[in-house]
Parts: sequence; C-alpha cells; structure tokens
Amino acid sequence: MNKLYFTKAEGIYDRLDGILKDFLGYSPQILRTENGKPYIDGTPLHFSLSHSGRHGVIAVCDKPVGVDLELFKNKSHSLMISGFPEEEQVEIGNEKDFLAHWTAREAFIKMKGSTLAKSLKSTSYTGGKIYFEGAEQACAIYQHFTEHGVVTVCIAD
Repeated sequence: MNKLYFTKAEGIYDRLDGILKDFLGYSPQILRTENGKPYIDGTPLHFSLSHSGRHGVIAVCDKPVGVDLELFKNKSHSLMISGFPEEEQVEIGNEKDFLAHWTAREAFIKMKGSTLAKSLKSTSYTGGKIYFEGAEQACAIYQHFTEHGVVTVCIAD
C-alpha cells in the first residue's frame, strides 16, 4: 500500500494529522528518531513529507518510505553536480535531470532515516537505481514530473 497526497505547504502537518487519523482511526502522537525521522510508535504505518515553495506532498506506506519534492527554479546546479560521481554527472543535462537525481537521493535518505549531512556523499542515483556506499539498494523509486517540479518516492523492498 502506497498513497501519495499533494497539498499546500502551509498546513501540511494538519493535513498529515487528518490523513493519519483516516488510516488509524485516531490522531497519533508523532515521535522522532535521533536523526529527526518522524514515526508513530506501535503501528506498521510509515510516512514521509516534503515541501518546496507553496507546494507539499505526503507519502503513506506499509513499508519504510521517503518522499522529496523540489520545484524548478531555473538556475544552474553545476557546483553541486561537480560533486556527484562521474557516471551520475553524465546523466544530468538540465535542471529536470538534476532534480530527478537530487530528489531520488533525498527520498532514499529520508526512507533510510538518515540525514543529508551523514549520507549525501555516500548516496548516488544512476540508471534509475539508488546506490549507497557503492552498493545497489533494495528499494523502489517512483518519480512524478510536473510543469512545476519533481516528486520522488522511495519505498523499501
């Protein structure tokens, strides 16, 4: 089971509470791991949220899940791209490509429950697959492109 909800960034936590209440029948207390990943104790329900500008997205799943949303800003990301592995750099020709790679990396890191500071340099996205510390990861990547940006969902296999 995987559900994706598009919402406004303003009020995203109220929307999350309503969604979780629909699934669970009550408003749960949201806890956080030491890395800040939100979770609900005592339930197999997993969720993730992201916002960019005025837009937001919430993913709810029965497996560990991460979601990232980034809007097109019509700017160069060449400095960041230069830090990516060469095989990843060749797949990035424009902002859409960059955001596809960036959101895949961030969605995976969120799913894993880590932080960008701890895991970004060890994570790559090449050929539609996520790699962490050089090893292909057992997860599914789903990407949605709109005229405004990119949404990526990463779900543990």
